[in-house]
Amino acid sequence: MPVPNGPDNPAPRRLLRDVVFEKMIAAIQDGTLQAGERLNDDELVSWLGVSRTPIREAIAKLVDYGLVEMEANRYTRIVRPTFEMYEHAVQMLGGFHELSARWAFPRFTDDDVREFSAMCDQTLAYLAAHDTEAVNRIGAMTSFTLARTGNPLLPQLEATLNARVVFMIQAALDEFQWEATADYVEQLRAAATARDREAVIAAFETYQQLTTAHLQAVQRSGAIPV
Repeated sequence: MPVPNGPDNPAPRRLLRDVVFEKMIAAIQDGTLQAGERLNDDELVSWLGVSRTPIREAIAKLVDYGLVEMEANRYTRIVRPTFEMYEHAVQMLGGFHELSARWAFPRFTDDDVREFSAMCDQTLAYLAAHDTEAVNRIGAMTSFTLARTGNPLLPQLEATLNARVVFMIQAALDEFQWEATADYVEQLRAAATARDREAVIAAFETYQQLTTAHLQAVQRSGAIPV
């Protein structure tokens, strides 16, 4: 007979490795764990309050995400980004976002349009204030879009790319294209409202332009080493 699933049989608790992974990725992205920093098992056990096993499982996932690098018997450390790594991640993420928007926007309901438009308003407010929370809000807009593509594989793929960009962009925020990004968000809103694939393509032409300007500025500044 089917296994009962009710108040007397609650769903399984989240795996420790997933809890540890989320804490570690947040620490990497907010700078608590810095680029190039070596990871010591004993220090991580003390900080996270768990055994080595879930820590090592979480680190293996961070390696897959491109945020940690390991060499046997030598080191386990946070990746030190290069400009090329950042350039490739930003370009791939942009193409991925365009694909998801082209698939999702024609599927939007009226409620989806209203909710997405409200998210755009929030993002634009942060952009106008030159507040780095705008980066997270754009991520939330993308998550909203991905969930409506009807393809469950896309959020999994996007997670790794987004994690890399959020981590690496911290060093490049002085070169963030605030005004151009606001124009891009407005175009995305219009494309979502019209549920128009061609408007998505136009919005991402703006995205490509602002990305090119951003990458050129980052390269000139040396904020992320070549």
